[in-house]
Amino acid sequence: MSVKSLSAFLFFLLFIPFLSNSQYVVKKVAGNATNTAQDGFYYALPQTVLKIGLTVEQIKKIPGPLADYATNYLGVNDYIRYSGNSVQLINAEITPLYEADPEQYYYVQFPAEKSKDEKATSILLTEQGTLLGFGMEGNAQLETKTDIEQTFILMEGDEDFSYFADYNRMKKIDTIVRKISIDTVTINRFLFKSSWVDKSSEERANEAARRISEIREARFHLISGYQEVNYGESIKYMDKQLEELEQKYLELFLGKEVKTSRQVTVYYVPQKEKLRDVIYTDPDGNSIEIILQPGDSSVGLPETPLEKQDNIYYRVPQTTVVHIIQKGTTYYTSNIPVCQFGVLATAPLNRTRLLFDEQTGNLKNIIRE
Repeated sequence: MSVKSLSAFLFFLLFIPFLSNSQYVVKKVAGNATNTAQDGFYYALPQTVLKIGLTVEQIKKIPGPLADYATNYLGVNDYIRYSGNSVQLINAEITPLYEADPEQYYYVQFPAEKSKDEKATSILLTEQGTLLGFGMEGNAQLETKTDIEQTFILMEGDEDFSYFADYNRMKKIDTIVRKISIDTVTINRFLFKSSWVDKSSEERANEAARRISEIREARFHLISGYQEVNYGESIKYMDKQLEELEQKYLELFLGKEVKTSRQVTVYYVPQKEKLRDVIYTDPDGNSIEIILQPGDSSVGLPETPLEKQDNIYYRVPQTTVVHIIQKGTTYYTSNIPVCQFGVLATAPLNRTRLLFDEQTGNLKNIIRE
C-alpha cells in the first residue's frame, strides 16, 4: 500500500466517529428498556378519537287508568296495556379528534457532536406532544379550539292524566220512608238523605265514555252549522280545542307515550381488533353500535419500515368507513381518516425540512437541501 493510500485510509478511520456522532437516533419507547442517557426528547404519534354525538329519544309508555274498560266502552283492542321504556336513535354525528397514542412514543437522541458550521435545527411539537415540524423556520401557529358541550332536553307530553282526577266524587241520594200511623190512617212520609261517595272505576269509565260521545257530537254540530252562526276563522280554534279535549279523555282508556329527546356524547377510540362495538345501551338492553370498515389504500406500503439513523417515524392514516346503526338501521355513514389503522413510515432528517399534519401526523411537506 502506498503512503498516499495509507494516509487516506487513516483519515477515513478517524473521521468515522464524527460521522456517527452527528446523526440522530430514533428509538421506540419500551419502558425502562429505552436508553435515554443521551440528550434528546420524546414525541408521540397521534391516534384518532371519535367524538360521537347521539340524539336519542326515550319513549315511556304509560297505560291509562281506565285501560281495563277500553274494549267494553270504546270497542278498541289496540291500547297500551303495560308500562315500558325504549330508546330510539334519531340522529348521529361524528367529529374526529386527535390525541397522543400511548402505544406509539419515540425518543430522539441528539447528535453527540456538532460541527461549528452546522446550523441550529428547530423541532416543533404540538400541545399533545406529537411531531409538527423538523428544521422549519419560526414557530407554528397552533389553532386553539374551544369545545363546548351542551345538552338539550326536549319533552313531548307529560305523565299525568289531567281528566282522571275530575268527577272523582258523586252525589248519592237515599230515600227514607217514614210511616206515621194515626188511628186507622197510615201516612208515608218520604225523606231524602244525600251524601258524597267515591265513584267506582266502572262508573268513571262510563262517565268518560259519555264525555267522549258528547264532545264528538259537539264537534259534529260545530262543523255542520247546527247553531246557524257564522263563527268565521274562530271555528278552527273551537274545533281544535274540542279535539284536544277528546284526546285527553281517550288517553284515560288508550294510555299515552311520553317522549324525551336528549343529546348523548360518546368518546370512542377505534381499534383494529374490534371493528364492531357497542357504544350505547339503553335501560332495556337496546344497543347502538359502531361498525368500522378500514380501506386498503396502504396495502402496498411495508408494515414495518427499515430502521435507519437520521430517520424519524411518522404514520400514514388509513381512510375508514364509519357506520352508526341501531336494530339494523344505519343512521350515520362517513369516511374518516383513522391514524391507528395506518402504517408506520420514516422520513430522513439529514439536510431536510419536514412539516407534518397537526391532526393526523401524516407528512405534508418535505424540502431537501
